[in-house]
Amino acid sequence: MTLGLYGGSFNPPHTGHVGAAAEAIKTLRLDRLIWMPSGDPPHKTLPEETPSPAHRLAMSRLAAAGLRGAEVSAFELDGGARYTVDTVRMLLEREKPEKLYLLMGSDQWEVFPTWRQADELLKLCEPYIFPRTPVSSTEIRAQLREGRGKELLTPGVYDYIRSEGLYGNP
Repeated sequence: MTLGLYGGSFNPPHTGHVGAAAEAIKTLRLDRLIWMPSGDPPHKTLPEETPSPAHRLAMSRLAAAGLRGAEVSAFELDGGARYTVDTVRMLLEREKPEKLYLLMGSDQWEVFPTWRQADELLKLCEPYIFPRTPVSSTEIRAQLREGRGKELLTPGVYDYIRSEGLYGNP
């Protein structure tokens, strides 16, 4: 089995995330992709208006719903590993994949050497780097506060944000 791990804060998950996941599934011929929102990422501070982990998990499930072979995991939100290397070790033990890819944007690849046990992580899995999308989650949050940004989200995620009143969306 070929497995991909796609972690991130997904704050909110947007069409750039979905497109990158779909491309990885196709290009790497993944049997499964595990989309995993991070709980408390050690390499960055989540903004004050960040929705609860339960909201980010729900939005991730909506965003990933149309992706073949994708499943959303609450492992890091439910008190699981805080560091990617620990999450990867857990997946290798639990899932026993023939190959494990770690999916990340080029922005995270730039800071990858600062991650905990980065050298060890490269021995455990293979990174798959995709280019950063032109729009960032930070920009999307700003647009949502102004009542814009719908086109940058899947319909389910946008509707969820509106119904839950997240990101100051009017």
